Amino acid sequence: MGLSEKYNLDSAFYFICGSSGDKSFNADYSIDHPVIRKLMRDIHSRGHEIGLHPSYGTFLKPELIQQEYQHLRKVADEEGIIQDIWGGRMHYLRWQQPTTMQAWDDAGLDYDTTLSYADHAGFRCGTCFEYPAFNPITNQMLHLRIRPLIVMEGSVLGDSYMSLTNGEKALEKMTELKNRCRQVQGCFTLLWHNSSLQTKKLKKLYESILEA
Repeated sequence: MGLSEKYNLDSAFYFICGSSGDKSFNADYSIDHPVIRKLMRDIHSRGHEIGLHPSYGTFLKPELIQQEYQHLRKVADEEGIIQDIWGGRMHYLRWQQPTTMQAWDDAGLDYDTTLSYADHAGFRCGTCFEYPAFNPITNQMLHLRIRPLIVMEGSVLGDSYMSLTNGEKALEKMTELKNRCRQVQGCFTLLWHNSSLQTKKLKKLYESILEA
């Protein structure tokens, strides 16, 4: 949050609110824990956003997405957290079109920012502008908005993905994509896991792309 505020950014923090699927792929915390509740209050009090990060096994199970969203809202209500817009992103970018998208809409969420290819950063949606979701099976426009994800740090740094482990090369690629968004006055949506902020090198890379 400190870095976001340094660069005049409002950030979104997405919380896992369930444990469906393989437990080794899910969070080792509960949003009901007092420490997590305090963190949520701190995020909200500093003007940042709280959102949903459905657990690993939810992407084909609309009822679980709804259940986990309701759990998040219950905790938020109890902590006095009020937001006009609620959104989030799927765990591991797991997505089946249009099942997952329709599930988000049915649950009452306002936006999703999952859509990027895990193995390569860039413009999966062909745009860096938010757009209304559309279900091609039912032929209906949805309330849900799609916020294209341009860069996930794991896509750039991961050994099995782009594998740009050299900090300069990683920064060069992410900056290139950020500049493409800037050229059309679009939104550069960056996903950075807290687990990728555990070394000075990674922290420096993160701040460098915010500053770029």
